[in-house]
Amino acid sequence: MIHLNRIKKLCKSRNLTLKKAASELGMTEQSLHKIIKTNSTKIETLITISEYFNIDPIYFFDSQVNEDSDSIRISKQEFNGLIKKVIAYSIHGFGMIKLEWNKDQKKFETYFDILEKQYTPEEKDIEYLSSLQESKIEVTEETTPIDLTKLLMTKDEYDFTSTYYSSIKKMQLQEELYKLTTFIDRYHVKMTNTLKQEIQDLKDRIKYYESKSIIGKNQ
Repeated sequence: MIHLNRIKKLCKSRNLTLKKAASELGMTEQSLHKIIKTNSTKIETLITISEYFNIDPIYFFDSQVNEDSDSIRISKQEFNGLIKKVIAYSIHGFGMIKLEWNKDQKKFETYFDILEKQYTPEEKDIEYLSSLQESKIEVTEETTPIDLTKLLMTKDEYDFTSTYYSSIKKMQLQEELYKLTTFIDRYHVKMTNTLKQEIQDLKDRIKYYESKSIIGKNQ
């Protein structure tokens, strides 16, 4: 379980106000309060906060087993694996909505949902990923986000998420096309060149995602 209220403890130990910490983190005081109150934030924000306080991100997670609680202890290697998975999924268009410990199988189960906007790593993120991989990730002008996901995911994970993402996007576009054409028909809207182009663009995007099933194509 994550404990973002520990941000207050870190501020107190460094004689910092939440307002000052938020400002130096590049966010509003209200945003920082919301992170603490909801006990939720994006993985890249958690990394930024950890770097700001010069601590390992694992500080915000349970660090010991207690027979009377659901707290658990995990190794740094396992934690790094979870971080890599979350980042890989974010690059691939998914955001983690739940992290749950399976007591019977003794492993974490992660639940993801599609993002409106895929996460694009910055230079500092590449450096952090390199530290998790324990080897420098070489980035050139030809490197794409997909190249990074292939480094961080297994082939099965990559195939599944790629196909699932394409399926969801196709359904969203189909619904958008249906609403648009239904509106035009119902209200007898005059078909302009702009509307024709918009409809064709939607059809082309649907066709693109229909052909996006990459099962077995990931080399």
